[in-house]
Amino acid sequence: MDKAGHSEDTKFALRPDVVVAVLQDGAVLLDLATKYFYSVNASGWAIVQMFESGTTLEEVKVRCHAWGCEAEDSQRVEEFTSALLNEGLVNSGIGNGHSGEAVFKGLWLPPVIEKHKEPLQRIMTSAFDPSIPLAE
Repeated sequence: MDKAGHSEDTKFALRPDVVVAVLQDGAVLLDLATKYFYSVNASGWAIVQMFESGTTLEEVKVRCHAWGCEAEDSQRVEEFTSALLNEGLVNSGIGNGHSGEAVFKGLWLPPVIEKHKEPLQRIMTSAFDPSIPLAE
């Protein structure tokens, strides 16, 4: 069991209200519940793809090593998956059981996740805000 009380065979899945926009060098995740954005690099996106279908943390480690993750980067993979769990982007669930759909091509770099500072409602401005000048 891990420190959160999950066994090695516990499946985790991306929450259905986390929306993903794929970019050339990674992806942006939007948590519709909290309205926070998260940026992930290409290897991070490959890991997130595994969670879209449902996967175990052990399957993530094995797949990352197959993609080129070196032993010294294993801690970074664990930190990445911990961040997904701690931020509530993934939770224990069944998923669809097909974790083989994740694709990673290119040079392996340790996965990175960055939480943006402001939630969506603070970034967006209202068209009805009187402090915004009208277009002429």
